[in-house]
Amino acid sequence: MSSESLRAPPVLDESKFSRDGGRESRAGEISSPWRQELEGDEGGFFVVRREETRGGMGTNRFTGNCKKGPRLILRNLMKGCWTPNEVAPMRKIVEEEKLSELSLLNSLPEDLWLECLARVPRSSLQTSMMVCQKWRHTLKSGEFYEVRRKIGMVENLLFVFGGAGTGLASAVYCKSSGGWKAGLLCTVRALEENDWLLNYHNADHCLLHAQPAVVKHRIFVLGAIPSCAAVGERECTIVYDAWTKTLTRGAPMIHPRKKFACCVIANRIYVAGGCSRDELSQEALMDAEEYDPELDLWKPIPNMPKKRYGCLGAAVNGIFYVIGGLKLSSMSGLCMQPYAYVGSMDSYNPRTNSWLKTKSLPMGGCVIACTVVRSSIYMLSSLAVELSFWKYDTENELFSKINSPPIPSPLRIDNYLKFSCVTIETSVYIIQVGGSIDDLLRRSGRHGRGLKEGLVLIYDTISEEWSRGPDLPYVKNGATCAVVLC
Repeated sequence: MSSESLRAPPVLDESKFSRDGGRESRAGEISSPWRQELEGDEGGFFVVRREETRGGMGTNRFTGNCKKGPRLILRNLMKGCWTPNEVAPMRKIVEEEKLSELSLLNSLPEDLWLECLARVPRSSLQTSMMVCQKWRHTLKSGEFYEVRRKIGMVENLLFVFGGAGTGLASAVYCKSSGGWKAGLLCTVRALEENDWLLNYHNADHCLLHAQPAVVKHRIFVLGAIPSCAAVGERECTIVYDAWTKTLTRGAPMIHPRKKFACCVIANRIYVAGGCSRDELSQEALMDAEEYDPELDLWKPIPNMPKKRYGCLGAAVNGIFYVIGGLKLSSMSGLCMQPYAYVGSMDSYNPRTNSWLKTKSLPMGGCVIACTVVRSSIYMLSSLAVELSFWKYDTENELFSKINSPPIPSPLRIDNYLKFSCVTIETSVYIIQVGGSIDDLLRRSGRHGRGLKEGLVLIYDTISEEWSRGPDLPYVKNGATCAVVLC
């Protein structure tokens, strides 16, 4: 290597001027009679040589120390190589080329064009929506989602929404990468553009009793509680789009409630049970509602046969199952009446708009989490200080007890210790989203609350074995979990 190539480029001296045809230009500028040449890129330095095309001026070099991207550097160099009259035609040619490429894509047959668009990476979907109204409308359509799913351009992502001490936070788990990515759910820009988000972002426990419902690539968070600053304001449905990573506001439930059951059937959301937020009395409810996301409209459906507080919901083969709960949780004067578990489950058929016969639960105690794998419902139950795991085959209407999760006992389930169950492919994920399960702290009588492990247990329904997953990042305050195929 020659010594000239190792020599540091000369520093630009802006005090020097060169004269060209009666027109002055700084030594750092490039005027049209000059010829430029890109010699190389070493350590972020672009060395540009320019030679005078007219005699008597000699050769001059300069160096631009630029850490910016090559595209920006070349664009700046091109601006100096042409006069404004020359730049305008160039810009027009580039714009015409882009328009011709876009027109060529849009001129394809509709089915071929849709399949090409469906192959866009998930990370580019947000940008693609800003191309034009046609693209935005297509990317939001159900047909686009189905084509994308058919060609294998979607994967299961586990979302956990909750608080992290500085506002609403989110953690996303991808099975292929085997790890979590955590961060704030609301950006500064989103909070500035949506004042209503502040009522939830600043609340300490806004998702404590909320329930998620997934419709295609959108997560509907139902029953979130606004902050104290929003007293008198009705709660809304928080809608998170996993493609565009944006938050919008949906219509609130007809009857604001907490600790209710919900599920999704044919892209419609169903809720039932719980207790009212509007009254001091915590009397269990038996009314139910249906939500149409396309119309952003709630409507009542027939009431359940039983009142259920703290119940869970699951959907299998078009049937809405409302599982467990408490018979009553009302206050008589200043005394809380004792809890009584509902050892049964109700089922609702949207096609006939009617509730079916109630089925009893064999496990006793309280069902604290559930999820669906194929045509079976997997339930995590708590009886006294012991956890058990059950499977309900909806086709044969049979219950069976399976291997319990490897969680230490005795274990006391309360409002602080909270588990959530979700399904990824053929595996059940049990996620600890609140409280502490430290066995030694509880046996020694010390207060275990405040310690949070973020335990993740995985049950393979094929091999029927348990395994340990990566712990949930620091997301607290009764987080809510949902799996999105996007």
